[in-house]
Amino acid sequence: MPELRKFTENPFDYCVIYAEPALPVAIVRFIGRQKRRKWADGMGRSLWELVRREDGVVAVIFAVMAIPFIAMAGWAVDYVRIQHVREFLQNQVDSAALSAFVEEDETWQTKWGLVQSVALAEIGRQYQGNWAQNVSLTPDRISDYDLKVTASARVPLSFMSILPGVPDTQLVSVSATVRFSDVKEVREPPDTSLLDPEAGDFNRLWMYCFWPNRPENDPDLPRRTRMVPVADNGGSEFFADFDSPPTTPGLVSIYNSIATSNPLGLDGVEQGPWRISDGANTNDREYEYMWPDCAQGSFLSFRLENVRFARTQQQYWDTGAAPNNGGDKKTGRFNYYTDTFFTPGSSTEQYAGLQGPEPYVPAGQTVNILETVLCDTIEDCRPESQGGVIPEGTNRTPQRATGSCDGNAGKYMYYGWEDRPPGLSGTSNDWQHIAWTDRDYDDIRIIIKCPTFETVGERNARLIY
Repeated sequence: MPELRKFTENPFDYCVIYAEPALPVAIVRFIGRQKRRKWADGMGRSLWELVRREDGVVAVIFAVMAIPFIAMAGWAVDYVRIQHVREFLQNQVDSAALSAFVEEDETWQTKWGLVQSVALAEIGRQYQGNWAQNVSLTPDRISDYDLKVTASARVPLSFMSILPGVPDTQLVSVSATVRFSDVKEVREPPDTSLLDPEAGDFNRLWMYCFWPNRPENDPDLPRRTRMVPVADNGGSEFFADFDSPPTTPGLVSIYNSIATSNPLGLDGVEQGPWRISDGANTNDREYEYMWPDCAQGSFLSFRLENVRFARTQQQYWDTGAAPNNGGDKKTGRFNYYTDTFFTPGSSTEQYAGLQGPEPYVPAGQTVNILETVLCDTIEDCRPESQGGVIPEGTNRTPQRATGSCDGNAGKYMYYGWEDRPPGLSGTSNDWQHIAWTDRDYDDIRIIIKCPTFETVGERNARLIY
């Protein structure tokens, strides 16, 4: 009886062994090819049967889809790990920042060493060096009042790092800033408010409270609050209510509506309590408003509302823009905000606003629209021709006060606006062209006593961002 034995490493190549000499190699390989063909036909029929059956289709689809699902599950594992570390670090950095502030007889550097050791030990106990590696905790004393603490760590990746270009670890960084004590700006009403009645444009001046430490574009935390109109060059009269809450009958319901519409009350919405009490839709108006007594952390600021060619056309005072029938035909309605603030420990005014109008200047570009002059006394806040210190004349560069505006020293600040600031793109042949300006900085003038500052509340720290 002939014996079938393996001839090569190929599982389908066999040799038939006889007692007499073996068959030629060609015959042996023919037998192997026949067996391979039968095996392949069998596998093909099996796969085809699998696809034809309903449960087979499901199996094939599941096999194909399993790959991205497994990848997504792996990505989710790494993401959850990163978020867990981020949130835990944020809690620790908040606690460290709040704990680092000191009493008056301590030095913050001495206390920081203990705070840092405790925080790093807590992070180490939480992760045991597995989820958070190379942890650092660093302080930055921004000012006498503010401390910023930053924490960072490397989080190992189990699945994301499989992708090309993705490192083995992900850097996670968080920070917290605390303020030891806030000062409240205390302001008195303007001593003098003059608006040029000869200007062709309608100009209205508003006061508001600016919050420099609030985030940009957060609808729940507006950076400008308690905004009210206080003067215009159209002949209107303005009456301020300095009580809080206001006692003027027409303002009571407006105040109550604003105060109850937001958890932060007047400090959670832009508009403050004000109304036109008489002469609405005329050029003989009377306004009532609640004086913007800015809360701690915010500062009294000014908004200039400029409506081109509208001083004698009251129908454009509140909406739209008056037509320009000459020059380059361009008109517009523009707003300029000072966004005034003081840094802790300083009595020098600073401005985060004064940006020019788009599209006549690039977005965010400031313009020379405001002149400020520091006066040692109210008598000094007069034009130079009258023995004072206020500059006069056209086509000049405005002054900008850099000294200390200290109400305790009896000083005053003069503000003079140019309602058509220089630097706008366009033609400037005459006053009916968009870029024309005379640069006299006396279209709107206000003299107000410099603020005093008082510490509000107990000596404690609070998170500001």
